[in-house]
Amino acid sequence: MNVLNDLRPIATSEEFKKALLAIRDWNGISPAELQMLQSQCRAPDCTISASQIAEQLKLKNAGYAHLQYAKFARAVAERLDYVPPCRRAGSPYWWFTLSVGRDVDNADDDDERDWTMRPELVAALRSMKWA
Repeated sequence: MNVLNDLRPIATSEEFKKALLAIRDWNGISPAELQMLQSQCRAPDCTISASQIAEQLKLKNAGYAHLQYAKFARAVAERLDYVPPCRRAGSPYWWFTLSVGRDVDNADDDDERDWTMRPELVAALRSMKWA
């Protein structure tokens, strides 16, 4: 099994809620960050790619959408005290904090990988009425 497809929980719904509220209360959640979460949570099977996020949020490209998604995911990971799996080069797959990934032909192309939101995060967002 590919580690990026591993659906085992990294946090409970309640822990995700606390992390999201801590981010909101510390430095705020930007409208774009909230829209990213909402777009994914409302997508079929809660699955979306960076290209789709870029299109829906009218961002300049998939690379920029991936960067923003990863930046927000890192903030959540830090509140959860979680370190995601790392690439061969050693940098973490920060997006794995929010989602699991479906394989793509080029496994290193995270801009085209489909991300499926973790069920515990979906439950947290819906209970908070954020999605």
